[in-house]
Amino acid sequence: MDDSNTTTREPVLPLVGVRVLECGDTIAAAYTGRLLADLGADVVKVEPRAGDALRHLGPYVGNRPDIESSAGFGYFHAGKRSVVIDRTDAARGDLLRSLAAATDVVIRSTRDGADWITDDELAVIEQANPGLVVADISTWGRGAADHSTSDLIALAAGGLLSVNGTDAVAAKSVPLRYRGEFSSIHAACDAALAVLGALHARLVDGRGQRLDISAQAATAAILATAMSTFLYTGQTPVRDGVRGVAPWGFYTCSDGFVLLQVTEDPQWFNLRRVIGEPEWAQPDVFDTTAMRAELHDVIDPLLEEALGAFTVDEFLEACQREGVAAARVQDANDLLNWPHLQARNYFTPIEFAARDDLEVVAPTPPWRFAFTPSAKEARISPALGADEEAVVAEWQPRRAADQLGDPLHGPAPLGGLRVIDMTWVWAGPFCATQFAHLGADVIKFESTSRIDVTRRLGPFAGTEIGINRSGYFNQYNQGKRSVVLDVKDPRGLAALKQIVATADLIIDNMRPGALARMGLPMEELRALNPKIVAVAMSGFGEDGPERDRMAYGSIIDALSGVAASNGAPGGGPTDFPMSLPDPAAGIHAAIAAVAALYRSRQTGVGDRVEVSMLEATLSAFPWPMLIEAAGAGPVVAEGNRDQTMSPHGTFPCAGEDSWVAIAARDDDELAALAGVLGRPELASDPRFATLASRKANEDALERIVAAWTIERDRHDVAAQLRAAGVAAQAVGSMADVAVDAVLEARQFLQRCPHPEVGVLPLPGPPWIAGRSPMRATAAAPCFGQHTREVLHEVLGLTEEEIQAMDDEGLLT
Repeated sequence: MDDSNTTTREPVLPLVGVRVLECGDTIAAAYTGRLLADLGADVVKVEPRAGDALRHLGPYVGNRPDIESSAGFGYFHAGKRSVVIDRTDAARGDLLRSLAAATDVVIRSTRDGADWITDDELAVIEQANPGLVVADISTWGRGAADHSTSDLIALAAGGLLSVNGTDAVAAKSVPLRYRGEFSSIHAACDAALAVLGALHARLVDGRGQRLDISAQAATAAILATAMSTFLYTGQTPVRDGVRGVAPWGFYTCSDGFVLLQVTEDPQWFNLRRVIGEPEWAQPDVFDTTAMRAELHDVIDPLLEEALGAFTVDEFLEACQREGVAAARVQDANDLLNWPHLQARNYFTPIEFAARDDLEVVAPTPPWRFAFTPSAKEARISPALGADEEAVVAEWQPRRAADQLGDPLHGPAPLGGLRVIDMTWVWAGPFCATQFAHLGADVIKFESTSRIDVTRRLGPFAGTEIGINRSGYFNQYNQGKRSVVLDVKDPRGLAALKQIVATADLIIDNMRPGALARMGLPMEELRALNPKIVAVAMSGFGEDGPERDRMAYGSIIDALSGVAASNGAPGGGPTDFPMSLPDPAAGIHAAIAAVAALYRSRQTGVGDRVEVSMLEATLSAFPWPMLIEAAGAGPVVAEGNRDQTMSPHGTFPCAGEDSWVAIAARDDDELAALAGVLGRPELASDPRFATLASRKANEDALERIVAAWTIERDRHDVAAQLRAAGVAAQAVGSMADVAVDAVLEARQFLQRCPHPEVGVLPLPGPPWIAGRSPMRATAAAPCFGQHTREVLHEVLGLTEEEIQAMDDEGLLT
């Protein structure tokens, strides 16, 4: 169904020949298209006559507002082509439908929920083009009556706002969004991954399918231990400053802030050496993670005093030497001038097709392929409508495959493929779980000498501690098999190599070069299996001066500029209570890997994929760097506010820690909001009559809204506003999310029996696939649960041979 030559062995991008029609005006649609374009797809962006919404949103290069100089549009649409088809113009509908009949993928996502191509029109197109894949992205999903897309509303409904606030150590902090449309970006990543899965399935039986991606579910799926804490223990996580490990947070040195995170007990003893073994740190009551977390309010002020004796540079140098995770809190200017990113050639210019005098430096794609280009050579922002003639000439109708599968039931996208999972903690296991969702046989290798940290962190089912009872581990390892094997022993390594020879993909997130040092460099992997795809995940990449630096998600938050640019309006930096760069790295690595597998299945040629947590975060949330690079800085924290909407934020309601999210999208919604408040005159008040005046008087407007909401129930407020046509949603806790009717209708929570904890629900994937099974079918494994099964099934060993390995201590 695509134009690729399946016999070529030339190093081409995985999706060369695949056509994508992007029909939407959201960041979710834009980033989905951008990811697919970076993988080689021919992406055509459909725009209204006035141009996409991002063209009208700064920052503008050189501070010259023009629809052809938006750095935001340039970044999210680099490498695409533009066609103008105004959806209000009935005469242009034929062109839109003809392009849909000639494409492989249609992306639909709009702010107001109105489809540019209707379901009925798609049904007709699918008759002639049965290989068509359709990806729908919205806040609630297609099963809901409202198909609109709003980042703030999705964050409220998905639970993030209940656990993320303006101050990580204050119980009364204001719910805070993650700058850069967090829900939209992750929904886009999920859409790209689901599209790749559907393309894999299409290789088997020629048919495409509909994919329904929910931004609410995309948010709820990646909140670290927030969901599993409630589902496993009944406790509701809130913004109360309590964390599962300590010390963790921002601390003040003599000349600035540092971020410090001590996750494992040995790191605590390392930190004690850094600060000179003070007497207060000696009691053994601080020796365990659990006790330090409980006594964080005792430790923090004492540690703050100790760090006051260091400059930032002195403290970080000592931490690097002793193996303590710490980082400077960087801003966008620091990033653009950071020697590490410059050494890795991370930034690249985006050119503007309509303005040959302009360019802006921006992040590259979040992955690197070893044996193929990592992106199209030309990173050009398309001129409005400039590509219609070329696209119409090139995009001829797709021909149906000679044989088509069952229209109702399709194959698992990665069914029959095997994945070797050498990862641990969060980012790596989260990545590997995506392959299980898509139907691959994912074998997780473990050992007693290196038990996954998350097995020991909890939350634990029924509060009973055990390495098989952690909701953290069980959420991000669903659908895998566990093999315990001592690969440090040559005989264990030999067994691993035999299993790798049968695999399609191997993934690790150890220190750079660790797999090679273990005895599995890329040359050896390719010798074992020429079509294998190897994925290497690390904090900072495999080269550059920071390559060996310790990396946690919180460290990346501090270094990536995210923390510096988040906070109450004019405030910041903000210390986040959860490490959200981990899922960003995991999902981007999965996208690149599944794309590499797509090419490998057709050509027999494998590849190596490198993803760094830092660069994945920068690529997903580029706004601070775009503002700085475009010359529109300085970058300031804006809280929950939005350049295109006002009011746009979270407002207090009656009751303890009770909030509602409100996003008034235009003048009409402001008037509707004013009516609900019983203040219709606000709509004509010169302070609020236009978006520009509302933004200029935002403090006053927010005070008026808050004075009304604080006397009312959050659910009643949201219901009244929605009935009036204003986007609103009660800020949901994990308890609310767990019983959410929309998520329940989507069967978002998976209930797979676990040998030790029974049937406890955990979040599944954020998509619903129309034909193919695309969700894990088993719970996370107990430690070593499948060792004998895999050795027998994959290597053909007898029970006696396996027992001999066990007797020799290899299965530990």
